[in-house]
Amino acid sequence: MRRKKGFTLVELLVVIGIIALLISILMPALSRVRDQANRVKCMSNLRGILQGIVMYSAENKQALPYTNWGGNYHKPDKATDPRGTAGWLYDNPDWPSFSPSTIDPAMSYLENGHVYRLLKNREIFRCPLHTERDASDGPSEAYTSYLMNGAVADFSGAFPYKTTKFKVMDVIMWETGESNLMNRLSVGPPFNDGASFPTEWLAERHGASGRDPVTGAVRGNGGATIGCIDGHTEWMSYKDSQFELDKPLRRPGKSRLWIAPGLDNGGAR
Repeated sequence: MRRKKGFTLVELLVVIGIIALLISILMPALSRVRDQANRVKCMSNLRGILQGIVMYSAENKQALPYTNWGGNYHKPDKATDPRGTAGWLYDNPDWPSFSPSTIDPAMSYLENGHVYRLLKNREIFRCPLHTERDASDGPSEAYTSYLMNGAVADFSGAFPYKTTKFKVMDVIMWETGESNLMNRLSVGPPFNDGASFPTEWLAERHGASGRDPVTGAVRGNGGATIGCIDGHTEWMSYKDSQFELDKPLRRPGKSRLWIAPGLDNGGAR
């Protein structure tokens, strides 16, 4: 009687070893492809937001929308107006009564913000790698992964400058970080209200290996999505962002991040 041919134990182990080797070779490549896809999607989202801002500016004599710095802005001549003025991100008339620990952001606030009213798309406000967090990380976390550069309004809630006050490569938005280390370092919540100082850092979602617990500096390679005044987006590495943050400290003047028209050195501090 002839015996059926089959794999011996040694042959099976060889096949398993080859499969394991192929997986070990392919996994880093697949990871890079996935990261690149998320990066492209993130940049596309911010580009959509910038398109909304460009549309708003075109309808308002080239003025940028309010920054939501401190929530809804109350004009001095309308101090008794309980509602204030909506910003790029949201319209939140109850802002003065909110604190980061008790805020319960309603989606209707986002839907009444200037950008959403023009584009009618919630998806563009969040990076695909954005993880859900809690209100202590800042009220805007419920809405967005991206914040406006408060420099466009000299770091105030007042009406921002016209786009003509800025250079094409000036950064007006970026993908903000999620690390609550900001709170522990007394910098403030990572998501704030709707705008931030440039020093309130870029996202560590893409390519980072955490942050230094003392300085907050990003560990590892990578970067984050930024948006410029003319409506285009870029990928800014952590190294390049630090260069732009430090630039006015090395030589008086502005940088791509410190762009406040009415402040010395673009508001660098």
